Amino acid sequence: MIVTFTVSKRAHSRALRDVTRRTRSYKISVGLFVLLPTIILLYGLVRQDNMGSYLLGYLPYLLLGPLLVFVGFPLTYCLTVSRMHKNNAMLQKPQTFELTADHLVMRGALHNSDLSWDAVHRVVETRDTFLFFISKYAAYFIPKDSLNVAEIRTLRESLAQWLPGRVDLRSDAPSTQDAAA
Repeated sequence: MIVTFTVSKRAHSRALRDVTRRTRSYKISVGLFVLLPTIILLYGLVRQDNMGSYLLGYLPYLLLGPLLVFVGFPLTYCLTVSRMHKNNAMLQKPQTFELTADHLVMRGALHNSDLSWDAVHRVVETRDTFLFFISKYAAYFIPKDSLNVAEIRTLRESLAQWLPGRVDLRSDAPSTQDAAA
């Protein structure tokens, strides 16, 4: 199977988000910055304080964590990807991924890479991308919007066959293309 696409900033940002969300540090920070305000609110309810003054007193603690997780992190992804696309000529040119039973070959005007499937730690399908992890925290990706519905099904079947036990696919979830149709 051969897939050719130009990496858009939006697809790149989504892929970065999807990779980051699978890290332990992201999960801990979400837990901390969302759980802490919840505990503060529950504590105020249990003490039966005047909630208006209680909320005003703890407002920075209640807002800063969720703002960081739900606004700060996505903004950081966008800024990082924007800088990457501005300074990296490789990302501005079409990329070709060739997936065979033995290899994942990635080519572009400025690069060539040939990976044996043994070099791929795991493959994860998200709502927007197929992530090919080469380590626990680094991944190549194919945006789903560069594939049609038949290609997505074929890719799922092939990956499940070529990498048994190392794929996490959303075979029963609708793809971006299915939702648009």
